[in-house]
Amino acid sequence: MGDFYKGIPIIDDEPGARVLMFPPGVGRGLVPRDYELDPPEMFAPPDQMQLIPESEWDARYDEQEATQSSLEHLYLSGPNGMPAFEHLDQNGFPDCWAYSVGHAIMLDRLKRNPGVVPVRLNPTGVATMLRQVNGGWCGLSAKFAREHGFPEEGSGPGQWPKLSRRGQDTPELRAAMARNRVEEDWTDLTRPVHSQNLTEAQSATCSFNNIPGPEDFNHWAHSVCRIRHVRIERGSWGKLILNSWPGWGRYGLGVLRGSKMRCDGALAVRRTT
Repeated sequence: MGDFYKGIPIIDDEPGARVLMFPPGVGRGLVPRDYELDPPEMFAPPDQMQLIPESEWDARYDEQEATQSSLEHLYLSGPNGMPAFEHLDQNGFPDCWAYSVGHAIMLDRLKRNPGVVPVRLNPTGVATMLRQVNGGWCGLSAKFAREHGFPEEGSGPGQWPKLSRRGQDTPELRAAMARNRVEEDWTDLTRPVHSQNLTEAQSATCSFNNIPGPEDFNHWAHSVCRIRHVRIERGSWGKLILNSWPGWGRYGLGVLRGSKMRCDGALAVRRTT
């Protein structure tokens, strides 16, 4: 591989990229879609999204770079270029489809309150409460986030223990979770949770508007959070993502390029409680 964007590894179609894409001992958890049992439908785009044409991407990217205002810059706004918060770790649980949404909620919080470390969420609690412990889709955990919210990580009242299936679904927990709900998102609610998706133009539009979004990748059997569309070189774009594996990429960041950018499920988190 050997390609980097600002020190962040690029994952593309080169054979060496698989070393980073499939490290040993990590948890994925996306349930690949069986297209024979569940064929593709026509895509119905989210209402009211005003697309940014590709002819404007360079100008938008240059403006974000000049003002240091993208989600990439906000995430790496800690001392000496460190992250503003430590990225979530699914620790081998097949709960990536919930972690991608958890990261999107935390990034939205960071965008709305720069310099304030967002409350740390526990997506493992979501998978456990849904009894979806063998994998799922980002659309499923986003639905849960709209209806109930996400639990906070911790051992106190109304929290879910870190990296544990042994938390308790109590009234206190549900009341606390309501503080971490998704209130607005771009989601096609006419489609099943496993096939809600955004076009690449919609995904890029959200990126340039600093709207984070979980995305599912069948080829990776994995779900991650899209942060930004980045220009690797003139005419070559990649998708900057935040992963939920410890020690992966640069502070959890990697760039998908080429065919690796194409996702099989996606939505965008516009506003949280």
